[in-house]
Amino acid sequence: MRARRTLVVTLAAGALLLPTTTASAAPPPPAVDLGREVHPPGGGWASYEGPTVPDGKPRVAAGTTGGAAADPSQVYVVDTWQELRDALAGKAGGSQTDARTNTVPRIIYVTGTITAFDPATCDEFAGQVTVSDTGQPFSMADYIAYYDPSGPWGKVKPSGPLETARLAAAAIQAASTLQHVGSNVTLVGVGDDAQIVGASMRIRDASNVIVRNLTIADAYDCFPVWDPTDTAVGNWNSAYDNVSVWTSTSVWVDHNTFNDGAHPHSALPVVFGRPFETHDGLLDITHGSDLVTVSYNRLEEHDKTELIGSSDSRPQDRGQHRVTLHHNHWIDIGQRAPRVRFGDVHLYDNLYTQTTEGLFQYYWGAGIESSIYAENNAFELAPGVDPARIITRWSGTQLFETGSTVNGEPADILAAFNATAPVPLAPTARWDPADVYAYTLDPVEDVPATVRAQAGAGVLPSGTPVATAAPGVAVLSDDNGQGTGLFDGAYTITANLYWGQNATVAQLYENGVLVDSQWLTGTTPRRQTVAFPITGKVNGSYTYVVELLNPYGTSTSRPHTVVVKDASPALAVLSDDNRDGDGSFTVTTNLWWGTNATHYALYRDGVLVDEQDLTAATPRRQTVRTAVTGLEPGTYRFVAVLSNDAGSTSTAERVVTVRR
Repeated sequence: MRARRTLVVTLAAGALLLPTTTASAAPPPPAVDLGREVHPPGGGWASYEGPTVPDGKPRVAAGTTGGAAADPSQVYVVDTWQELRDALAGKAGGSQTDARTNTVPRIIYVTGTITAFDPATCDEFAGQVTVSDTGQPFSMADYIAYYDPSGPWGKVKPSGPLETARLAAAAIQAASTLQHVGSNVTLVGVGDDAQIVGASMRIRDASNVIVRNLTIADAYDCFPVWDPTDTAVGNWNSAYDNVSVWTSTSVWVDHNTFNDGAHPHSALPVVFGRPFETHDGLLDITHGSDLVTVSYNRLEEHDKTELIGSSDSRPQDRGQHRVTLHHNHWIDIGQRAPRVRFGDVHLYDNLYTQTTEGLFQYYWGAGIESSIYAENNAFELAPGVDPARIITRWSGTQLFETGSTVNGEPADILAAFNATAPVPLAPTARWDPADVYAYTLDPVEDVPATVRAQAGAGVLPSGTPVATAAPGVAVLSDDNGQGTGLFDGAYTITANLYWGQNATVAQLYENGVLVDSQWLTGTTPRRQTVAFPITGKVNGSYTYVVELLNPYGTSTSRPHTVVVKDASPALAVLSDDNRDGDGSFTVTTNLWWGTNATHYALYRDGVLVDEQDLTAATPRRQTVRTAVTGLEPGTYRFVAVLSNDAGSTSTAERVVTVRR
């Protein structure tokens, strides 16, 4: 095996500080703002720069940075399901199409537990659907009774009014619990208790997405479908993954925990002799997705954990599904860790633990045209489990494996599989990860301790070095009218956080609309000040609120109102030098003091006779002259109109009499 290039991995790469081994307690590591971190060079396919073709649509990948380039106006701290959905959509009440197609860089911090729905409310979804032939609300109990394969219906796929009603109820649930994630997003948990429960997060048609430090649990399907033709005994199949990656590229899934929450597989009832499966995958990467790194995650007590490639009948996925999985911990799972179709998949330094045989079937599934390259993975099998079961073949032809251990002892698990397999796998791969990116293998004997210590949500010292809690509340002031004495629509709103936890972002709202934002540098607990210049306001009343954010939360100032009354030009005075009354004279407009104009128009008897662009020098005097000639004897009325962007002001009428 060729020598590996060594990468010095920073904290951003997920190589965290190990617990101290010294006798004296070391101080905790400083918090890190995960929202600003990017996938490091090397270490996985998500760092790759080059062409990719998700679902036949060409792109050029440029590494994975998520929302690190976000404008400060696109930073969110959320602790409710609706706030999360709005942040992903980019607007309040936005649709799933909005979320899926949104490409504005965003950083979204999740604090506490966000619950999409409680499975105890499944009947509320069902109650919104009426079964067409009975007029009764739909229920899964009626569905189960009707399609019992031992009854009159038999072993035929469900169809008819009850199945139509189940689909309608499932669509209602999907509208409430399935959430799309678009491009250029960093979705990150803060602290050790950030969770998204009851949701299915789907990264779809996207690129450049980071998901870190979250427990994502219990993507519960109220309405699984019964398929009596799925295997010889039939199966219940669910629609939702905790996280799914569809037709997406450049994705980094790091330091998360995936499980079934309050509804683990062991608690599932048995219906028609099969588990009533209310979950699909924990983390599935399908539909031509590409360039994904999955690192330092825990995947717990689940059957079908990770599928890479959705179908054997998608030849457009050739060359896609390039995925790296490293330093992940699978615990008491059933299968798919991962199962691979078409992809060049790198598995290194992962830990697989069985505390009991339970529902275990296999870990690595070599699917059609797959090429798995596995190094230094550690397996802890329950007593009596044959290492030959670690691998299974699903139409695959090859799998390269080296450096594995089983229960602490070196093992050739591919040889164990091939020894009893009807069709063996070639001990090869069509690619070598070292030709694509730099990475460092941990010694396999260190993998169990390293992965146990570092994998999963809540391990990273997340938050911000600026503060240890949500920001204090800012106090607002303004300088409207200072200096010139004019309340002319040009002023500065200043937010002072006099003492307390500092912010990393300040967002200014004017009459409820976000109008400005700034990144801040904090020095907690010292004072933090941010100034927002305001210009071009017309006469009126403006109410301002400043929201301070850091990864821990937000604070909102008291409203502060500014009144603008001098934005339009001040009242000017007309004069003339028509002393001899001969019809040739000059009309002079003097704005002696006040807000200046940028445009001048002179009207004679309501007809425009002159206009000029002016240079404002508020509050200094502004003078403009118009030469008038050749007027016939008579009386003439002049009015000047001075304008700027805020409005117009007309002078009093000036009457001029021509006598000769």
